[in-house]
Amino acid sequence: MKTQNIILSVILMLVLVLSACREVKVTTKINRDGSFTRVILVTGDSAEVQKKTDLPFPVDDTWEMTFGRDTSDTTKFLVTWTKTFRNSDELNAEIQNDTSFYKNIQRDITVKKRFGFFYTYLSFREVYKCMNTFNYLNYKDFMTEEDLQWFNGLKMPLTSVDSTRKNEAEDKADTFFQKSAAAEIGSILKEGIKRLNNPALDTAIVTTYLDAIVNEEKFILWNGENIIDYYHTKSGIDAFLLLKEMQPYLFADYDKKMADVEYILAFQDYKEEVQLPGLITGTNSSIIKGNQVSWQVESSSFFITDFEMYAESRVINYWAFIVAGIVVFGLVVLLVVKAFRR
Repeated sequence: MKTQNIILSVILMLVLVLSACREVKVTTKINRDGSFTRVILVTGDSAEVQKKTDLPFPVDDTWEMTFGRDTSDTTKFLVTWTKTFRNSDELNAEIQNDTSFYKNIQRDITVKKRFGFFYTYLSFREVYKCMNTFNYLNYKDFMTEEDLQWFNGLKMPLTSVDSTRKNEAEDKADTFFQKSAAAEIGSILKEGIKRLNNPALDTAIVTTYLDAIVNEEKFILWNGENIIDYYHTKSGIDAFLLLKEMQPYLFADYDKKMADVEYILAFQDYKEEVQLPGLITGTNSSIIKGNQVSWQVESSSFFITDFEMYAESRVINYWAFIVAGIVVFGLVVLLVVKAFRR
């Protein structure tokens, strides 16, 4: 997730450095009967790839694990976790019992099979619930639906023009986050000043520094106490410090939200592939290869709205055509026999 705000930039840079040593790919192979096999492949430059506490999905001893070196690059290691599920309810149950780093991320997977005589229809749907709690403002006032698709990865840049378009969407998302956080800061400070009822403080002064606070190259947006200190320094009014002493703490909810943002940014990007039997008839993926579709899942994918991945396929039931042919042939023979008898 690109951001101009120095706070988010620093955190994102840290995340990229920590996650650069390994790559994760999750592949779901769906069978005609609706069962499926999920394979988590981790490629890294050390034996630490065997760690399973920070994978995008929980794994336990019921998963089959293999470990070895990458034959194409012997300096890297490969680890795969594999498990077959009879239905998506089994996998969702494991996700709900997740105790790993990503346990607070709500995910839901649905794999369905529908019989249509000549065809069997299979569908895959996976949803990441939105984690951003800074919704004081509406993102639709800052971004179009196309902007959102570039930002969350449903549209993938293939040309330099696409990359520019994606950067523009990321800038708009950054502006939305900053403005929404600042608007919430203003609301919190004004409410605190009203409750404090100190003659030295006036709610009008909050607006005076609200726009400037977004552009400050300090960690002021990240912590409520820093915000109060900022207003105290800029205004020279000592009464601002009294806001720190208010009970319950004025910025308790705000600080929790900022901690959630930091938590989201620590999410390691991974590639998700889904293989469906038959012909792909519908998907929101921009990458389709035969009967396989894929997405790049990032922290930005579910930062502003829910992130949904879906794909559908159609499998021909050849036996149904044979049965239908036999029935039609039998009817034709019957009609011919009746005609001769007449």
